[in-house]
Amino acid sequence: MAMVAGASVAAAVSATRSMRSSAAVEGRARQYLDLDDNDAVDRDAQSRLSMFRRMITTYDKDNSGDLNAGELAGLIKWYSDSKQWTMQPVNPTYKEMTWILQAADKRKLNAIDESHLQLALELWRSYISNRSWVETVFEKYGINKSDKLDFSQLKQYLTELNNGRPPQDSKVRAVMEEVNGADGVSRVQLSVAVDAWADAQSKRAGCCCVA
Repeated sequence: MAMVAGASVAAAVSATRSMRSSAAVEGRARQYLDLDDNDAVDRDAQSRLSMFRRMITTYDKDNSGDLNAGELAGLIKWYSDSKQWTMQPVNPTYKEMTWILQAADKRKLNAIDESHLQLALELWRSYISNRSWVETVFEKYGINKSDKLDFSQLKQYLTELNNGRPPQDSKVRAVMEEVNGADGVSRVQLSVAVDAWADAQSKRAGCCCVA
């Protein structure tokens, strides 16, 4: 039987160049940070957290210990430009930073501390790498002009990627929950949502092939 995930899915995932989900983002960070008993890895973990703490302190204008949307914009602009993630200097908007906070702030305090900064930076990098594609999807499917794709809108887009075959409702909900977007998928969450869905499709296809 042919694989479920078609060429259109592969093209979309290739375009995203994103990490599979927030869990995968954290997993990659944890490989560097704290999931090894080796003393060298533990030292690296402390070094990385110390760096994040210094970054937070530099941009923490109200001395709260974490970054709100405005403060996060300053840090992300500096970091993006220093890493040359785009051809031109970036100017993150307040709205974009609220999307980042909604996706990365698991404490639901509308602020980022050092424990979630890695995830915030990875989400931002994925978003700016795919901004044109993201805006195209929202222009086509975000007919209510909101900042998020709701369940039905995301399902329509995944149906297109799946060569016209609607995905199961449970699969769509699972993707939304995986990217911390149960109430809707924002622009910064879209690429990781598509990547998560395609990964699940690929695993399913690998188990559903016959000779």
